[in-house]
Amino acid sequence: MKILIVGCTPLASKVTKEVEKISKLVGVVGLHPEMGAHKSNYENFATFSKRRPSDIFFSKDINDVASRFWMQQKQPDLIIQCGWSQIFKKETLQIPKIFCAGIHPSPLPSGRGAAIINWKIIESGGKDIPWGNSLFVMEEKTDMGEILDFEPFVIEKRDTVRSAYLKVDRSSLIMINRIIPKIAQGFRGQKQGADGATRYFKRKPEDGEIQISWGATQIIDYIRGLTHPFPGAFLKIKTGNLLLWGATKGPYAPKQIPPGEILEIIKGQGTLIKCGVDESIWLKAISPPADYECWSDKWLSEKQVFAGANILVL
Repeated sequence: MKILIVGCTPLASKVTKEVEKISKLVGVVGLHPEMGAHKSNYENFATFSKRRPSDIFFSKDINDVASRFWMQQKQPDLIIQCGWSQIFKKETLQIPKIFCAGIHPSPLPSGRGAAIINWKIIESGGKDIPWGNSLFVMEEKTDMGEILDFEPFVIEKRDTVRSAYLKVDRSSLIMINRIIPKIAQGFRGQKQGADGATRYFKRKPEDGEIQISWGATQIIDYIRGLTHPFPGAFLKIKTGNLLLWGATKGPYAPKQIPPGEILEIIKGQGTLIKCGVDESIWLKAISPPADYECWSDKWLSEKQVFAGANILVL
């Protein structure tokens, strides 16, 4: 089969390499760098562009005339979409001889929509979540087509969004290797059931705000779900937004201590902050307002802030 890849994340680069090994890769559509500059987890295909410059096209809109014309010229039997946020319209879906197949990081029909891994970590309650990755036939209605394959994995309580997406990548390659020979032989998938269908929506920057009055587990889940390569969870403090890149649960803290109070600063370990009713968290890496990423204890030491101060008024 002649296969064309559409994607703009590291997964798309990995799928491209895998397809080159097992089938005939005729081209790759990546996201135009002007738009990629505003996207988390962006892949620019630098290596592929140097190696096969005539086989890559950078699109601003997958459904515009220029993008469709370029893909049509490649005459693909199959298009594999991985990590592309624009919805394919009917004219685009009709380009390949067989169909467009999409990779979606959920056990469809559960978890349709956007920002799935971020949302699942945020909702996890600090627990392991049995999850998985689906390969499906794309339709005009998003994430609704026949299921071609599924590979399970667990979003563990130790995972961040980065490590969870590495599981998505690994499971995707397993499915790609398993399903391409089947599609070549005529396999067309199985219809999705309606039971257990859920949908998530694209996150906005303001959705990353944390309240220090929350419990430690909820705060840590937000940080895990929004850390690099995403924009980060944040606390609003007096001088701006304090981005939080890593945290662990701390010990019991007396109820009379106000949330946000700095309980302890230990060089090489972090900053212990009161949160919730009687809990605490160790803040690790942060990005202070109008500053660069650093360790929280380093930042507070430079500012000559000590235990007893409240982080919200810094």
